[in-house]
Amino acid sequence: MSTFERISSAPPELDDIGVNLPAPADFSTALAEGFARRIATLARRVGASGEAVKWAARAAFAASRATAEGHVCLPLAVLARRFDASSAEVRAALFASGMASDGSQSAAALRPLVIDGQGRLYLARYYDYERRLARSLVTHAGGGQVEGVRSREYARAAADADARGSASEAPNTPTGAGEGGNANASAASRAGANAGASAGAGAGAGAGAGAGANADANADANSGANADPATQTLHERLLRYFGPPQDDEVDWQRVAAVTALSGRLTIVSGGPGTGKTTTVVGVLACLLDARADLRIALAAPTGKAAQRMQEALLARAGDLPPELAARLPQTSYTLHRLLGSGPGGRFRHHRDNPLPYDVVVIDEASMIDVAMAAHLLDAIAPQTRLVMLGDKDQLAAVEAGAVFAELSARPAFTQNGLQRIAEALGIEAARLSQALPGASSGVDEGPDDFFAHASAPDDFDTQNPLADCVVWLERNYRFGLESPIGRLSLAIRNGAAGAALEVLRIDPAEPCAAALYEDTHATLADRTVARLAAGFAAYAEALAETLAADTPDPLPLFDALNRFRILCATRSGPRGVDQVNAAMAAQVRRSAGVTLAVGAQWFAGRPVMVTRNDYALGLFNGDIGIALPGAGGALRVYFRTGDGGLRAVSPAALPPHDTAFALTVHKSQGSEFQHAVLMLPSVFSRVLSRELVYTAITRARERVDVIGARAVLAQAIATPTQRDSGLAARIAEAWRVA
Repeated sequence: MSTFERISSAPPELDDIGVNLPAPADFSTALAEGFARRIATLARRVGASGEAVKWAARAAFAASRATAEGHVCLPLAVLARRFDASSAEVRAALFASGMASDGSQSAAALRPLVIDGQGRLYLARYYDYERRLARSLVTHAGGGQVEGVRSREYARAAADADARGSASEAPNTPTGAGEGGNANASAASRAGANAGASAGAGAGAGAGAGAGANADANADANSGANADPATQTLHERLLRYFGPPQDDEVDWQRVAAVTALSGRLTIVSGGPGTGKTTTVVGVLACLLDARADLRIALAAPTGKAAQRMQEALLARAGDLPPELAARLPQTSYTLHRLLGSGPGGRFRHHRDNPLPYDVVVIDEASMIDVAMAAHLLDAIAPQTRLVMLGDKDQLAAVEAGAVFAELSARPAFTQNGLQRIAEALGIEAARLSQALPGASSGVDEGPDDFFAHASAPDDFDTQNPLADCVVWLERNYRFGLESPIGRLSLAIRNGAAGAALEVLRIDPAEPCAAALYEDTHATLADRTVARLAAGFAAYAEALAETLAADTPDPLPLFDALNRFRILCATRSGPRGVDQVNAAMAAQVRRSAGVTLAVGAQWFAGRPVMVTRNDYALGLFNGDIGIALPGAGGALRVYFRTGDGGLRAVSPAALPPHDTAFALTVHKSQGSEFQHAVLMLPSVFSRVLSRELVYTAITRARERVDVIGARAVLAQAIATPTQRDSGLAARIAEAWRVA
């Protein structure tokens, strides 16, 4: 059932406009009703017929509710079918009402409603967001290589950088062999040789690489030596900052790096542990090695995501030469701060006042809605590199649109692009081409029809505007795809509920890596509550020890808290965040011997999550704090800082916050825990989706439990998020006229 059909199944009559609309059950519905009334009034004022006024009101309500549900637009056929009419009849009536335009007009000339050439109904504002975004993407992606492997500017910068120091003085320390990194990188670093020698040393002593892989690495290095000077320079830098190849598989981190170093738009999609941060550090090291005064900005949709990005980057920076590490950005921004959010939703940076950076890196890009994406691309200067990182299979933005999933759904490479990447990697282009992700990979590619209905030319698949811009990272360095969590996440991505249930052990007597505990009652069974409380036993024990000390130290509590977390699909109800948090708070207080005064909300050991940014306090949406007695005995809420320290804030001064034993799956994005539990509602709810289950499962590093009915889990896995959008059509249109 479509969004419009679901929300208008039994509407009452609104006499003043004669249109069946739902009574306002929530704010978005009330807003849609008010908008429909306003459009009906305007249509009457311009002399529209009674029938045209009705259709204008219906369309206004439907389009408004669709955006509230996360859609950018609504198929006109859905609206027509709801009222037993034809699409042609509805289109004619809407144009006759004077409230709709066909989208060919400028932004200022658009009517409140827009019907595009493919029969999609938009609010004018969202149509303009989509059109602006498409034009910006086409312009940025199609502007040619910027300081790329064939760019004279990059070649000059590289030659200048190399001329300033001998081979022994050149940076030769690759990024670390931590999660998402190349194991041979550290070996190359310890060898203390130049890039060519590092390749040889890594080939001779690289851990985990067989003789065949070593020979292939040497062949790759020799192949790179035959390339033109700029390509050879890039090839050496890849070896220097990524280390020699681990094995004979194509290293997609390097492919992503070459893509980012060769063009102005790069979209990198990968699940947790696939090395997105390692890739970014390597890219920035290569760029800074060539140009020391590069201006770089790091940003993410939320404050917590921005902070995590900064922390992860600085953690990897320790493996870089000190002079390069010192040039990395020392702060990160929310997108609103980056763009300069002002009154009325306006931004200081836009097309006429672009951001003053050479490189902009955006993490957690899957959380960006169509409106923010349009504002961001508007503010990117023509010569600025934009690198967007995310996971196409995770939950989409809370607001309208699934921009990142759409853009990253279908990687495509031109022959020139493949050849350029192959030369930089020192491998054959045919080998790279054969390794490209596709239908044979066994992975559900998500919205793989992104360009299928875009009215594009026959060669759009290999000549599309985003060719040579999109790279998938699929090799997992956190948990292998053959591990239970890896197999479970893959089955969920494929929508294979049966395969997912085969991975999960049902009601196991002993803990295991992936389990399903069937608790199907409306309220949680006592044994389920006890099992959840046992997950916080380490935290309760650490809390008791901390409170027994003369000076309580919060740091051990953060580590204990991150071992285990409950992730709920819903906020309300007996299986929602609110009630689960209350139950776990009572269990932890009892285990740690903490008392709670009558009517009090705060207690020692209460973990909280900030839910709204407070720039004055430096606290951001998603920040986790823990309440403990301060020096005078009064409770203070302690937060970890980016440098590993602590800061304390009075509970009364905190911005809006929630108890954080349990989080919504949405709020958990970007976090990871040793052991995670997904709490499903007792019956299927429309908030459940494949993406929600995948996001929750991949928060776990070592162990994951699902609590609920297997039928509910199976239905959620079989329900992918479908968001109506016309972005592909807008990109095709922008490409044709570019």
